[in-house]
Amino acid sequence: MGLGDTAVTSHGAPQLSPRGQQVSLEDLPRVDVGMVTFNTRELTIAALHRLMDASDGCRLRLLVRDNASSDGTAEAVAAQFPDAEVDAASENLGFAAGVNTLLARSDAPWFLALNSDAWPEPGAVRRLVRAAEAFPSAAAVAPRLERPDGTLEHSTYPFPSLKVAAVTGAGLYHRVGRRRAQDLLLMGSWMHDHPRPVDWAVGAALLLRRAALEDIGGFDEEFFMYVEDLEWAWRARQRGWEIRFEPSAVVRHVGNASGEAAYGRRRTATYLHNTYRFYGRHHRPISTTAFRALNLAGCARLYLQFRLRRDRAQAAFWADHVRAHLTLRAASDRPSRA
Repeated sequence: MGLGDTAVTSHGAPQLSPRGQQVSLEDLPRVDVGMVTFNTRELTIAALHRLMDASDGCRLRLLVRDNASSDGTAEAVAAQFPDAEVDAASENLGFAAGVNTLLARSDAPWFLALNSDAWPEPGAVRRLVRAAEAFPSAAAVAPRLERPDGTLEHSTYPFPSLKVAAVTGAGLYHRVGRRRAQDLLLMGSWMHDHPRPVDWAVGAALLLRRAALEDIGGFDEEFFMYVEDLEWAWRARQRGWEIRFEPSAVVRHVGNASGEAAYGRRRTATYLHNTYRFYGRHHRPISTTAFRALNLAGCARLYLQFRLRRDRAQAAFWADHVRAHLTLRAASDRPSRA
């Protein structure tokens, strides 16, 4: 079966594939789905129902870590999904630590890290597994992320660098050429329309290979939330692995649900704070300062551009980024609402 084929269902008795072949449950790939939740009860329940409806072609085991929600998320999941293994924590230790607790409980060859506001379209999980099986060097395979209305979410990026910051900050996409812009995964130039290796992908949905996890390790718990996906992909690259992108697997993603619940208006500053913490680990202070300055200049340029166009929504978005850059000294990735 090719990556685009419809897979068989994982429920009930042996089923027939689209080509008339009988497939038993034991022949289906085992995938542990790990979900960390925090005060997103309604989104979580809806996402899990959609996940189970789309679980064709794999044997899924659902592992949930609730980071001390106050809205009854853990109780609601346990009540509606009795087969799920729910860990209701008494303390919020962060997203990275939450995923690591699930990884420690997982023994399947594949682990799908899935946000509580994300759900795969039918067949997506099986397509991710097929893509990983086709590329043994892939530590992880990322799907095409789309908003619930079908809008593309730009979800694959290059590793942070002065070159990329200069190109994006100055808006010089046209100067590097279309092919080079696609190679650099630049927003607006790379349309997420074909399989390829990428530097890193947004961790809203990532299929992780067990062998890679044993080699690379789990997420870095020094990052409470945000940038743990970037940091893990960096370590994967250092160990000789790659991250693959598979567009035939589509995952719907609301976006930032737990982040808004935990950080509110501090979310942007928190994400940027962790980005510069990561960059500073691997570059000299003068390079980190230049990297921040280029990004601030780019945010200011975009704010002015959209304000002149009278696009209030985009102007407000980039104004938030400018403010976040100017308050980074006071930023922390430990949320006051945790």
